[in-house]
Amino acid sequence: MLSLRAPEAPALPRERTFLPEVQALRALAVLLVVVYHLWPNRLTGGYVGVDVFFVISGFLITSHLRREVERTGTLSLRAFYARRARRLLPAALLVLLVTALASGLLLPVSRWAATAGDVLASTFYAQNWALAGRAVDYSASQDAASVVQHYWSLSVEEQFYAVWPLLVLFLVWLAGRTRPGRSLLLPGIAVVTVASLAWSVYWTATEPAAAYFQTPTRVWELGVGAVLALALTGRRLATWLRAGTAAPLVLRWAGFAAITVAAVTLSSSSPFPGYLALLPVLGTAAVIAAGDTGPRDPSSRLVSFAPTQFVGDVSYAVYLWHWPLIVLAPFALARPLTTVDKIAVLAASLVLAWLTRRLVEQPALQWRRLRRPLVVGVSTVAAMALVAGVAGWQYHRVAMAEADARDALAAAQDDPCFGAGSLAPGATGCGDVYGPPASLTLTDDDQPWFIDPACRLTEGGRSDTDLDVTTCRFGSEPPTRRVALVGDSHAEHWRGAVHEVARRQNWELVEILRGACPVTEARVLAFQGADTDTDGCARWGGEVTDWLTSHDVDAVVTSSFTTAFTFDGADSLEAGVQGFQATWSTWLEAGLEVDVLRDVPTTGLPHVPECLQAHPGDPLACSRPRADAVVPDAATLAVERTPAPGLHLVDLTDLFCDETTCYTAIGGAVVYWDANHLTAQYSRSLAPFLLEELV
Repeated sequence: MLSLRAPEAPALPRERTFLPEVQALRALAVLLVVVYHLWPNRLTGGYVGVDVFFVISGFLITSHLRREVERTGTLSLRAFYARRARRLLPAALLVLLVTALASGLLLPVSRWAATAGDVLASTFYAQNWALAGRAVDYSASQDAASVVQHYWSLSVEEQFYAVWPLLVLFLVWLAGRTRPGRSLLLPGIAVVTVASLAWSVYWTATEPAAAYFQTPTRVWELGVGAVLALALTGRRLATWLRAGTAAPLVLRWAGFAAITVAAVTLSSSSPFPGYLALLPVLGTAAVIAAGDTGPRDPSSRLVSFAPTQFVGDVSYAVYLWHWPLIVLAPFALARPLTTVDKIAVLAASLVLAWLTRRLVEQPALQWRRLRRPLVVGVSTVAAMALVAGVAGWQYHRVAMAEADARDALAAAQDDPCFGAGSLAPGATGCGDVYGPPASLTLTDDDQPWFIDPACRLTEGGRSDTDLDVTTCRFGSEPPTRRVALVGDSHAEHWRGAVHEVARRQNWELVEILRGACPVTEARVLAFQGADTDTDGCARWGGEVTDWLTSHDVDAVVTSSFTTAFTFDGADSLEAGVQGFQATWSTWLEAGLEVDVLRDVPTTGLPHVPECLQAHPGDPLACSRPRADAVVPDAATLAVERTPAPGLHLVDLTDLFCDETTCYTAIGGAVVYWDANHLTAQYSRSLAPFLLEELV
């Protein structure tokens, strides 16, 4: 007898409480990040492991929120935030506390203040915004890596956790008011996700350095996991994935392949996140959507492999520990990390992670008293206050060290033998010219981009121009001359000397500066081997020339980090020479005198003050052979090949080097602020010699 009843829809599979594929993704993600940090040239895109974590977090948190809404019709915010705090804060704050204490013991004084600031930012989960702010500041782009900068991704996640349940509650309330019995979670979250993706693509193209860290450009990655968590509850999708088709197998393999391709092909120069992040994000979503693909899938054995699951279990703690170990280990060992050292760091990260999991994370989740939101809140405030107190102690140490440094330099700078003065012709009784400096601690007064009250921004800052013009007026009498200081940060670090000359000669000084951009008609393709803003630099250089040739300026003093640039041409050096010649010819034809300051010798060091602090009694350990430090550069060659009235080369190399060696401490002064920029203290000591050349 025929039945006219419609066949019943296949029953949805019971929702699994343990997802081994997610643990495998966690293991893959943390290993990608750690290997990338240890061997960045071997796995150039390993940073996509962070994107994998974002998708997983969005998926798991939204799954939990969905289940609670389905069960109770609402959310308990107190309970949600307490659970997140129990899960994440104990390990995170422990690592911050240990790292802050270890940094005070191992890092040089020059890094105490920055480390304390980053520890505070990480404690209150604002590290991503701190890094985003520094990313758009060229003067900070040469800073050494922060010992806790990896907390930026945790900051993004915590900010997501703070807002996401509120969004879910709003969508539940809105559905109750406008569509009773229907859910707005999936369409509402999908809209937020698409909007964040669009902003990410736009902002990555506009401000790529800042876009990498900012929360709005990353929310869509967590949103993809959230959309997946909601979509998988739908009968149609779940039935298609589980109805004996090959779809799960294809999804899993395609997902793992996408993550692998991203890790291998992307690099630090890739515009990321933006649309490129779709590769690891959708790959992760595909693996999660595939779920359990069964024992016949060869990947299942690897996914369920005990070591894979173990690394997945401890992945959070591994992520927390690995970066402080990488940064601090070279200081503890007093040498760069070798391959054996790096393997030891990886092993130590796993051991510390296991101990943290067993002794901190699991007890915090199981301790019954910590299940009360009030207890969690009080404990959280107390733990954060402890870490903040350690950071405050570091600030106090910095203040004491800087006060001592200012006193020492105030006494030393009155000595005619201080800094470059020790190398003046006829200088006598200057003692050990290349001996230890008067103070190894540098203060804000020593930075190349110091603030001078005589200077103010007079033009620029408008949306229609890249040009910022700062005017510095010294003295009360009418200026004897109007001089422009022009170039990149290697023109800016001459400000100490140029300002002293301007004061003595009663000049009006105009400063037109932009980091990583020389003023030349040659197109700059790369800066220190990395992609740069080629079109922006070219546009800015043209605006500089237009301004100089249309304003009342007597002379231009210019310099640039010439050896750091790759110019567009078959021969980069020759293209650079021709570009400078063309630019200076235009200036000379406009009646300007052009003084080209030869760039300072290169140090070959990642950070000069840290080297000096590591060898307090032997500053010569941080010196460099002159043959390596002073090499032909495009600007110098351009002057030498262009004998023209009004064009002069100012070469003060002999105030940095003798016949064989270039030094980083001279006459009691520290010469370099970082790897290649002059300190203001040494720059000022060069003023008498620069005056002799310019006047």
